[in-house]
Amino acid sequence: MSSRDEIQPLPAWLAWPIRVLAVIFVVPFKLAWDGFAWLMRRLWKYVGVPLVKYVIQPFLYYVLWLPLYYVVLVPLHWIAVNLLWAPLVWFAKHVLVPVAKGLWWLLRATAPFWHLLGRILLEVAKAVGWVMTRVYRYVLTPIGKAIAFVWRWVMVPIGQAIAWAWNHSVVLLWRYLVVIPLQFVWRNLVVPPARWVRTWVLRPIAETTRRVLVTLGLREPERRRPVRDRRRGPR
Repeated sequence: MSSRDEIQPLPAWLAWPIRVLAVIFVVPFKLAWDGFAWLMRRLWKYVGVPLVKYVIQPFLYYVLWLPLYYVVLVPLHWIAVNLLWAPLVWFAKHVLVPVAKGLWWLLRATAPFWHLLGRILLEVAKAVGWVMTRVYRYVLTPIGKAIAFVWRWVMVPIGQAIAWAWNHSVVLLWRYLVVIPLQFVWRNLVVPPARWVRTWVLRPIAETTRRVLVTLGLREPERRRPVRDRRRGPR
């Protein structure tokens, strides 16, 4: 550490005023604090300690703790011990323990049986698993592959061939030998004559018959309705 870094004391002309100010302002506060602390210690010793010892502690003990202890805690303790814990202990001692001992004795007595049964079931499970594996590998898998092969390479081509033959033989023959001729006959040979007969034969005969019946009085003449009513149609 160099001589420049060392803390230099204040000059005398500045140190004396600072000491005077410290005596004027700091010493009175320190004396007042010491006096307050001495007064608090005396108050605690001659007032606080007797108050706590002869007033607060007796009040807390005789007024709060003793009533709470004998009115609440003692009855709760008696109820917990005699009505809850004692029956549970009796039930565990006379019921649960004998039952547990009996079950344990039964399990120990029948342990060889359960061990043998477990081994038998394990062996049966292994045998069933072995059989199912062999059946799946050597029976079901070949059958499934054979069915898939037959379906893919036999049934599907046969079905496609039958469908092609049906579509190009029966369907075409039915369409060109039956459907189209029937449509032609219906449209050109049945419908026009029927329309001509309806227009030029049936309608005149019906009109003539209606007029004859009206003339003979066998039928009342029909009243012509207004244009609106005829447009609306019959109600």
